Amino acid sequence: MNALALQKTTLAPELATKYVAAPAFARLSPQPNGARLRRKGPIFWAALALLVLSADALLALLAWVAVDLVLN
Repeated sequence: MNALALQKTTLAPELATKYVAAPAFARLSPQPNGARLRRKGPIFWAALALLVLSADALLALLAWVAVDLVLN
């Protein structure tokens, strides 16, 4: 029930303030879950750093090969 319907009925006014409906945009937006990555241990972060560094090295190697092909 929304607050306006509760106020129009014979229910007590404190019920109207207790059961106020949430705005529509708050119900549709997902709740952020920032704690999901914070719970991971140091092994997870080390593996993630290793993955990022290996991807960076692979991109650097691909760029090196591309420049070598263009210049030769």
